Amino acid sequence: MLFCKDIMKKCIVLDLDNTLWGGVVGEDGIDGIALSLQSPGNSFIAFQQALLDCYNRGILLAINSRNNPNDAWDVIRNHPNQILKEHHFAASRINWNDKATNIKELAQELNIGLDSMVFFDDDATNRELVKALVPEVTVPDLPVSPKEYTKFFNSLPYFTSEVITDEDKMRGNLYTTERLRKEEEKLHATKESFLKDLSLEFFLYKNDSTCIPRLAQLTEKTNQFNVLKRPLTESEVMSYIANDVYDVYHGKLQDCFGDYGVIIFALIKKGNDSWNIESLLMSCRVLGKGVEQAFLSKLLDDAREVGVEKVSISFVPSEKNRPAQDFVEQFFDDSKNAISSTAKPEWVKISN
Repeated sequence: MLFCKDIMKKCIVLDLDNTLWGGVVGEDGIDGIALSLQSPGNSFIAFQQALLDCYNRGILLAINSRNNPNDAWDVIRNHPNQILKEHHFAASRINWNDKATNIKELAQELNIGLDSMVFFDDDATNRELVKALVPEVTVPDLPVSPKEYTKFFNSLPYFTSEVITDEDKMRGNLYTTERLRKEEEKLHATKESFLKDLSLEFFLYKNDSTCIPRLAQLTEKTNQFNVLKRPLTESEVMSYIANDVYDVYHGKLQDCFGDYGVIIFALIKKGNDSWNIESLLMSCRVLGKGVEQAFLSKLLDDAREVGVEKVSISFVPSEKNRPAQDFVEQFFDDSKNAISSTAKPEWVKISN
C-alpha cells in the first residue's frame, strides 16, 4: 500500500454501519448493533476512541453514510456506548446519494481541499467508487476484521503532529460555530448586512512571541490565501521577531459566535523609504470577511507613521493560491505596490 507522506490530512470522513459500529442499524435497530464491551462490539469502541483522540488533536471528523438519517442519529445521540457524539462531527451526509457526490459536498461545506480528506468505509464497492470518481481523496482499505481497525488506523501517517496548538484543540468547535454563522447569514438580505451583524473584532499584534507554534503551523499549512508559500520553523519565526529589520504581525478574530483563533501572519521587511511584505497568509475560514483588507489598511497606517509611503508585496502564483492573487490584483498595482487609498471595511473593528 502506497501512502503520500508529504501532506498531513485535515479531515477523516467516516461511514457508519460496520465502520463505527457492527451491523446495519436500519435492519438491526439500535439495540441490535454491535457496540459493547464484548467482542465484536469492543473493536468498534476502540476504533471510535482512536478517532476521538484525533479529534482532540484538531483533526476534523465527518460522516458519509448511506442510511436513514433518523436511525443513524438515534445511535449517535442515544446509544450508551457510542463514543463519538453529534458535536464531534463538523459535517455530515446521511442519505442515499452516492458517496463520491457526498464527499465532494462535504469538502465544499468545510472549505477544505479534497486532498486533505481520508475516507474510511468497510464496503469495498464504496471505496472503489470514491477512488475512481474523487481520486484526490485518500481511501485506505480497511481490514476485513474490525479487530484490526484500530491497529491499522494508528499505523497511518496522516494524523500525527509534532506540535498541537490551541487552534488544533478547538477546531471541532470552530466548525460548529461556523454552522451557526451560515444559518444566521440566511436571515440577512445582503452579505454586508450579515458581516455588520457579526460584530467582527480583529486583534492585531506585532513582534509578539506568545503563539510561535501556531504561526509556524500557519506557514506550513496555509495554501489558498498565501502570497508566497514558504514554511517557517518556530526558530525562524523567532529570529525574524528578534531582527530589527523585520516586523512580524499576526492577528486573531472574534465575532458574536466565538473565537476564530490566530488567523493571519505577515512578515514585513523594513527599509528607510519602503517596506516589503515578504509573507502574508491567512486561514481560509475567514475569507470573504474583509480581514485581509483591514490588515493592509492598518499596515499602511503603521508605515506612514514612520514616514514610509511605499509598501510592496512579494507574490508567487501557485495552483492553489488564487484567493491571494485576487487580493494582490485588487489592492496592489502592476509593480506590486500597495494602492494608497486602501480603506478598512467598516464592519471590522481593529484592536491592539
